[in-house]
Amino acid sequence: MNRIIHNPILRGMYPDPSICRVGNKYYLAHSTFVYVPGVPIFESEDLITWKQIGNILERESQLDLEEMEVSSGIFAPTLRYHKGTYYMITTNAGRGGNFYVTAKAPQGPWSDPVFLKDAEGIDPSLYFEGDKCFYIGQRFKKDAKYYGDCEIWIQELDLEQGRLVGETHALWDGAAKNAIWPEGPHLYKKDNWYYLMIAEGGTAHEHSVSVARSHDIFGPYESCKNNPVFTHRHLGEKYPIQNIGHADLVEMEDGSWYAVMLGTRMLNGKSALGRETFLVPVIWENDWPVFYSGEGKVPVLDSTFSKRREKTVCWEETLDLSCVMLRKHLSTERYHIEDGRLHLGCGKDALSGTGNPSYIGVRVEEYDFSLGTTMEFTPKVGEEAGLVYFYNAENYLTLSVSRENKGLTRKIVKVEKGKEITLFCEECKQEAFGLRIEGKQGKMSCFLNEQCLVEQVSLDTMTTEEAGGFVGCTMGVFAVTAQGESDTQAVFESLQIAYS
Repeated sequence: MNRIIHNPILRGMYPDPSICRVGNKYYLAHSTFVYVPGVPIFESEDLITWKQIGNILERESQLDLEEMEVSSGIFAPTLRYHKGTYYMITTNAGRGGNFYVTAKAPQGPWSDPVFLKDAEGIDPSLYFEGDKCFYIGQRFKKDAKYYGDCEIWIQELDLEQGRLVGETHALWDGAAKNAIWPEGPHLYKKDNWYYLMIAEGGTAHEHSVSVARSHDIFGPYESCKNNPVFTHRHLGEKYPIQNIGHADLVEMEDGSWYAVMLGTRMLNGKSALGRETFLVPVIWENDWPVFYSGEGKVPVLDSTFSKRREKTVCWEETLDLSCVMLRKHLSTERYHIEDGRLHLGCGKDALSGTGNPSYIGVRVEEYDFSLGTTMEFTPKVGEEAGLVYFYNAENYLTLSVSRENKGLTRKIVKVEKGKEITLFCEECKQEAFGLRIEGKQGKMSCFLNEQCLVEQVSLDTMTTEEAGGFVGCTMGVFAVTAQGESDTQAVFESLQIAYS
């Protein structure tokens, strides 16, 4: 079946995609790091149009992220289905390690985590054969010679007991000599071959997809002579789509195959959007997968598809946790919805910490954007609320109103590599505000009541290349206090978002 694919199929921070088919429907899951809710799940009938149907990790009992920095938390998930049950297995980095949850329907409810005590490493995957379930993981070699000297391993998983049993087997350590970071393993079976597909080379410019095969699930595995079977590292750093890798395969009902994978759209050599989800067709030749035959790369994006898009984030529709991003677990005592407006309480922690600031945001989907809202706010001394464009605790920008001493102050603050820079600060009198930020090709302008306060502020430090980590930028509303607990609330209308 021919498909017109407008990549990326999911825009903004949707990294480490994992896909499975159940009947005529397809499901996608993604990493979320310290954002709550965790691991969004999407549904499609054609691989092209995707609708979010929920989040797999919604409850605090499923998701302990206290005191973690932004790029920690929930790493690469794998989503699978077997005999009436959906499985999602992933890593909570720094808080318990590898675990899985289950559900009878993809939209949930999903179970509490089952942590696997002896499952070292990250990026776990599951493979089902008959009545057996196998755990496929990544770990450092016992005699590792360098950082990233890892191997892929397998062990049977007893689902009734919720623990690994039997002998462990090392399967493969990657295609390259002295391969770095073989990870993200997925195991498939086709025509009496077991195929082990992994990511290799790290998740930046050298990222790639490699494949090995065996007639025995425990190996030995033969590396494909064409490895890496898919990558963009040979295209040079100026190619507009970078970091391609971490793929997962799916077979359609008609017998055709596709792969989802992460990639990054660059702007002037930097990425603010994070790793997004891309789709390419796959064929099989000589019992090996060939990614996008005749092309060998994700094509440059069709510019006609990036036409202006507008959407409204209505609080009553989104605080059901289906598509809003909450920075850590935001207690319902800190917000409520009344007459379609969000009442957001001032949190005791600032955005620049690892605590629990009051921040509700959405993923940034394009480099050219506009985010606006209306806010009513009567702060006490030391309280502040407004809009925020956020990469991590050391790199973000706020357009806000606060009370310092007796008067109200409107201000714009850029935090750059942990250093706070005040770009604008002026007293004001009104307590109802129209707030808007506009991004254009890596620079931002800020408006309050339609007056431009600053323009062309560089956002270069709010990128992976400058700030490090694995996330992309988000943007939304926040309310904080420097005075401990507070009963003050900022009241926000819906978010008006436009992309062009």
